[in-house]
Amino acid sequence: MMKIFTTLMTTVVAVLGLSACKSLPSYSQDYTQADQNIQGISLNDEQAHEIGTRFVAAFNTLGTPKFVNQASSLYADQLYINDTLSQFSNKQDLIQHFEGMNNRVSNVTVKLISATHHEDSAYIHWYMAYDFKMFGRSKTMASYGISEIKINAKQQIIFQQDYWDPANGLYRSLPVFGGAYKWVLPFKKS
Repeated sequence: MMKIFTTLMTTVVAVLGLSACKSLPSYSQDYTQADQNIQGISLNDEQAHEIGTRFVAAFNTLGTPKFVNQASSLYADQLYINDTLSQFSNKQDLIQHFEGMNNRVSNVTVKLISATHHEDSAYIHWYMAYDFKMFGRSKTMASYGISEIKINAKQQIIFQQDYWDPANGLYRSLPVFGGAYKWVLPFKKS
């Protein structure tokens, strides 16, 4: 049994290693271009807090039937969003992504920690905990993050860049993959 497990793990590591060699466009270039080309409305502290409150309220419905409608009203048709795992430039693709997420999560809690701004960007510091379903199992996960958000005059999100740690907030907790991830990139705490 150990020999089969070792062979399986070696194969998984080899496939992951080879897939990492694939040439992908740099998200940094996309971010820079979107940040320079997408102008939101100028913000003050109160508006930044309001953006954070609406953002958290919408994502607190994740995993429920009303989430897709809540999220749809939050975003503009044309946008830039990078949630660290995926990148979108239109609401239609983003909503399709949200529908898939909605089927995999439950018991979501999102808390607004703080909201601040600089010119047209709100910086929303949040905490999210949720149950994630994969391979018929459910695992409770939690993460802290910050979302840089720009809105248009209609109060819709036109730019969002999320900053959070998917290694410790998601990957290490996944069934099967988590063990391989922990083995390849161990978390060191001193």
